[in-house]
Amino acid sequence: MQIQQMRYVLAAAEKKSFSAAAKALFLSQPSLSQQILHLEKELGVPLFVRHSKSVTLTEAGEQFVSSARRILNEVDQLSENMKKYSVLEAGTLRVGMLWIAGYLRLPRVITDYHRLFPGIRYQLHVEGSNTLLAMLDSRQINAAFVIGSDTISAREEYDCHKLMDDYYVAVMSREHPLAGRPLLSISDLDGKDILMPAKESAFRRDIEQVFSDHHIVPNVICETSQSDIVMQLASQNLAVGFSSRSIAEKLLMPECCIVPLEVRLSRPIYYVTLRELMDVPAVRSFTEFVRTYHF
Repeated sequence: MQIQQMRYVLAAAEKKSFSAAAKALFLSQPSLSQQILHLEKELGVPLFVRHSKSVTLTEAGEQFVSSARRILNEVDQLSENMKKYSVLEAGTLRVGMLWIAGYLRLPRVITDYHRLFPGIRYQLHVEGSNTLLAMLDSRQINAAFVIGSDTISAREEYDCHKLMDDYYVAVMSREHPLAGRPLLSISDLDGKDILMPAKESAFRRDIEQVFSDHHIVPNVICETSQSDIVMQLASQNLAVGFSSRSIAEKLLMPECCIVPLEVRLSRPIYYVTLRELMDVPAVRSFTEFVRTYHF
């Protein structure tokens, strides 16, 4: 049984004539009659009583028309609902955001996109980069804004776009002995009190590797990637903290200063999605929007 055959039966029942139904459907009368006959043979029961110039429904035909009308209404509604997804009037975007997204003004990407397509719904997940990439790999989210590296852009399953480039700096109290230096050498931190990025931070692995390469062991008094907490603790001269240059400049307190690191540790921000998801209209549209967005 085919959807089109149901439409033929409904048209014939409404017109009470195969020829009139065929004309309304822009078909030849023999073609429509043959399709209905095939359907009746498939069902094993006649749907119409054929008269010389008209047709009437059998009892089975009346039941068929009643059910077919309901089914076709649902099919039409389903088709309309699916069309809304294709024209971006419906759909859900599950997007991963960094904890620091607010400092980078990343949420405005969502709000600006929403103005263009108000029918799209959103599920936002705020986590660290490593967690967000794991969620993307497991298809829990559609896309993510993360702190990236060359390893991300090299993965064939990812569609990546670098949004901005940045680098890490040290933040400390102006009263700290290292505050007056134009550049902070990693060896200067040996034995010093520092604020270490949280274990889930993308920066944690990089800074640990630098400490290992220079054979130094600082004294970690706190592990956190909350930039405002880092700035507050540093301002009290409790320890040297680390932050991206852009965030440090936004949060800089009068009691603090920024000292560039002698070892440049880059901190690019990437937008990442899976190539396989680019067939989903909302994901494809949002990805194209992000690629051309002016940050």
